[in-house]
Amino acid sequence: MPTLILLVLAVFAMLAALWYWSESALPVNGEDAQEPSAPASQPADVPEATPAPTPSPEPTPLPEVLLTDEAAATLDAFLDAQPSTVSVWLQDLTTGDTYTYNESSGFYCASTLKAPYALWLAQRDEAGEIDLDTEWNGSTGWDRIYTMISVSSNDAAHGLAGMWPATADTGFQDFLAQLGFAAPEGCEITKEEGIHGWTTARDGGLSMLALYEYFETDTENARQLKQAFLDAQHDYLWSPAPAAKKYGSWDSAFHDMGIVYSERPYILSVFTSYGTQDEPPAEGIEMMQQLGHLVAEVLGQGE
Repeated sequence: MPTLILLVLAVFAMLAALWYWSESALPVNGEDAQEPSAPASQPADVPEATPAPTPSPEPTPLPEVLLTDEAAATLDAFLDAQPSTVSVWLQDLTTGDTYTYNESSGFYCASTLKAPYALWLAQRDEAGEIDLDTEWNGSTGWDRIYTMISVSSNDAAHGLAGMWPATADTGFQDFLAQLGFAAPEGCEITKEEGIHGWTTARDGGLSMLALYEYFETDTENARQLKQAFLDAQHDYLWSPAPAAKKYGSWDSAFHDMGIVYSERPYILSVFTSYGTQDEPPAEGIEMMQQLGHLVAEVLGQGE
């Protein structure tokens, strides 16, 4: 009997030992379990750097003063070599600097007088003194101004002068005096007598300066008048940019003047003793072309 009891106790002891060891090999509440490793952190997305744009090279600014003594000497040398009388008035509209050559020499005005006449009419229309929309013989005053300037039509000028003559009595000569003309007396445009007057390259330049200042007002009349001058169909004085211009030609008179709308605008007025009643002579046109190129060159605006 004692042996049986001891055997039972031994069996219980073995079972207890097996239970203990099996329990201790298992993780308790996960404490011995390996925690899953955290995923490796990813670097934050870094936006790619945008390359800086290559700056465009700045244009080389023109010097403040262009009509230097050297420029004047260059122009003098060219003009001194001309076989006919030439008169020049040139102004840099940025600085107001002016170059002149024989500026007081007088010439028959020819059709250059149509330029201040057109300005006078446009300003009188704005003031309510006349009505350029008036129509007669199938055309308005504005129609006639356009053809008088763009193709230098004498018929258009005579038609306008028949309606609104440009004389001392109508105030035209006073208008020219206000512009600074050397001899406004005798300058007139009438239907019966046509165009009369003795003028200089300076007078032509002052006419174009007054037109430039009027164009800058940008009124409806100013825009309409400017377009007529920009549409002028002759090509005598060469220019590096569009120009509002007017020429005149008759016996011993060949003139051209314009506002050149280049990077740095300028006015060039050239009056000469070249000229015939028919077409301007080839040598006069060649001189105008060469002078236009030379002026643009000394002003830093050549080809």
